[in-house]
Amino acid sequence: MKDHYVVIGYGDVGRAVVEVIRGKTELVIVDRDEEKLKKARLPYIVGDGVEEETLDLAGVRNARMVIILLEKDTDTIFATLLVRSMNPHAVILARANTVEGIEQIYRAGADFVAALPIVAGQMLAKLVTGADTLEDVVKLCEGIEILKHTVGDGSPMVGKSLVDLDIRFKTGCTVIGIKRGEDVIVEIEPSTRIEAGDVLAVIGHEEQVERFKEMFGDLRGS
Repeated sequence: MKDHYVVIGYGDVGRAVVEVIRGKTELVIVDRDEEKLKKARLPYIVGDGVEEETLDLAGVRNARMVIILLEKDTDTIFATLLVRSMNPHAVILARANTVEGIEQIYRAGADFVAALPIVAGQMLAKLVTGADTLEDVVKLCEGIEILKHTVGDGSPMVGKSLVDLDIRFKTGCTVIGIKRGEDVIVEIEPSTRIEAGDVLAVIGHEEQVERFKEMFGDLRGS
């Protein structure tokens, strides 16, 4: 696989995320419990998410996004370090089981960290799909926000590709989903062009989100 999603950990949170993602993008699940994995009826790798061989089998080196949902923060930190070393360009979302673990997971290379397991699973699932149920701004945890940005007709984004806009470099935010009419686009390419009426799911720290809004308009894209 290439440009797929990898979900590491198939517990309660992992299942919540997978149920929303399934059918919208190619994905691989990694867990040590094969019986649970069989029930998912999706591609899976049986193994430990903190082992490089397992991550290689899941195609982490070619993945677009890796979602790490392990039960121990020490495992999450190590898995994050491995994933980041194997794929410097992947977007890494991780679950923290303690507030103390959040900063350490960021330092290991995660782009975004969510705490409080069940809430985190629901938020991560909505974040990945750009679901309509998102509020205009959702505070995820520790200063992380998800912005639902509607692109207006007069927006400077219209007609430009993401590589032209260079949003991540200019604002620090990442576009992780686009809702266009009835379609939801989660396979975001640098060449993806923005159209008037698109609803973007954008994630970043509070100050990064504010920078995005200053540069590209208010929540309605004006």
